[in-house]
Amino acid sequence: MNKVFFELEKKIKAGEFKAGEVLPPVSELAKQFGVSEAEVATALSELIYEGDLERVRPEPLDQIRVPVVKLWNTLRGSHSITSEAKKMGVNPGVNIIRWELVDAWPDMQRRLALEPGDKVQIMERLRFAGEEPVAIEVSYFPAKFYPGITPEMFLEDGSGQSSFAVMEKTFGLISEKAFDELTVVCLEKREADYMQMPVGTPILQRFRVTLSDKGVPIKASRAIWKFRAGYEMPVKH
Repeated sequence: MNKVFFELEKKIKAGEFKAGEVLPPVSELAKQFGVSEAEVATALSELIYEGDLERVRPEPLDQIRVPVVKLWNTLRGSHSITSEAKKMGVNPGVNIIRWELVDAWPDMQRRLALEPGDKVQIMERLRFAGEEPVAIEVSYFPAKFYPGITPEMFLEDGSGQSSFAVMEKTFGLISEKAFDELTVVCLEKREADYMQMPVGTPILQRFRVTLSDKGVPIKASRAIWKFRAGYEMPVKH
């Protein structure tokens, strides 16, 4: 990190640059700080990786601004929005925006070890931390394991919103481990509208398959998040 990094970081944290405000061109910043354009470019790249700045997308890429949307927080462990919101002292909230029973398609059959003709109950939920929308989660439940499942089961206050709690308490399905796939996607209009974010914003997407204590896939889910995902792993060999 050079002196431009520290000076700009200080100005951003102090609010001298507002959310969505485009910074002056590299050439102008170089004159302001009395350094080379290469030093400015390096500092800007580092601030982008730190999350303090972002490039304007899709065009023009040569413009850099303070992020329009701040990440909510870092979710750790099981990535439970319900428990993390409580730790932060805000109430978790949820709206169900899709509830649909469909035939399992080939890819979902493979992921959930289903047979042709098996049904999947799809539940799409908009998740909140306080008043802020922070995630869209799409859950895929193998219908044969969830007789009588209803959307109301997932709309209780507090921990009752946890799908894992419903799975265990109502259906006796104990979750033992999960496999995650993480990618970065750009928000489509529908999801951007729900999340109150600009279309095309890069955002973290997680696809998860959850296994029961008997090693049976009991749920798949796809989520897009307005936060970072934290993991813990052993490093001693």
